[in-house]
Amino acid sequence: MIVKAQQLPDFNELLLALKSQFSDYAVYTSHSVPQKSIIVRKSATVGAQITFYNKEIIVDACCPNIMISALIGFISAIFPPFHHFERKI
Repeated sequence: MIVKAQQLPDFNELLLALKSQFSDYAVYTSHSVPQKSIIVRKSATVGAQITFYNKEIIVDACCPNIMISALIGFISAIFPPFHHFERKI
C-alpha cells in the first residue's frame, strides 16, 4: 500500500503515534539506509514495515524475524494475517 501526501508527518511523531495506537505490539525503528523505516510487530511472523520516501509512505506486510523471513516470504501470499494486518496499520 502506498500513501501519498503533500506534507508527510514527522518520523518521530509517527513513531510515537504508532506506539500509542498499537500499544500491544512492538513498534521500533529499522536501521535501513537511506530510507527511514518503522516496524510494527504483532508476532514473530506477522508485522508491517512503514517506509518513508520523498513524498510517500509505503506500508508493506513483513516478517519481523529475519531468520524465518525468507521462508515466510516465499509463502506469504497464502497467509491472510499479513494482508489484514497491513490494512489495519
